[in-house]
Amino acid sequence: MKDFEAWEDYTDFQDRQDWPGLVAYCEKEAATDPSDFHAAERLAEAYLLNGDYEKAIEFASQINQERPEITAFRDKILDVLFALGKTEDDFEWTERPIVVRLSPDITNACYDYLHFKRKPRDLHELHWELSKRGYLAFTEQELLEYLQDDSRFVIDGRNPSLAEISVQRKSTSREQ
Repeated sequence: MKDFEAWEDYTDFQDRQDWPGLVAYCEKEAATDPSDFHAAERLAEAYLLNGDYEKAIEFASQINQERPEITAFRDKILDVLFALGKTEDDFEWTERPIVVRLSPDITNACYDYLHFKRKPRDLHELHWELSKRGYLAFTEQELLEYLQDDSRFVIDGRNPSLAEISVQRKSTSREQ
């Protein structure tokens, strides 16, 4: 039977930034049930947080080769590559990932998504919508800063967790 409160222990290690403790905890958890891909994902993340990049990439690669449809392991591989200053080109993929970077295409996609929305949307929703395109090689903060440079967007708030975004609306003759 699974311990549904195990996330509390995981979170406690993270909150204390006890990365060696987190690795030990996750190794034990993953060994208990090798078919638990959530535990395996947490172990790959623990290796990454602890700076065990080789272990992280080796572990995530093994699962990625067996189950490439589980994108979490692909994402961990990319996290490690980028943490090492490398790119997706520095890895031999079974299935090459789509890596999404900030570009005019992304601002246009944001505009297209928000254009027909009546109310502002929070940045997290926008980031989530973009994640459907592939691995996002940018943070919510970077997306917020990128959109601030485009006059089509109205941004309320500078903190990514609180920012709400909408698009400029053309005024009608009644509003003037």
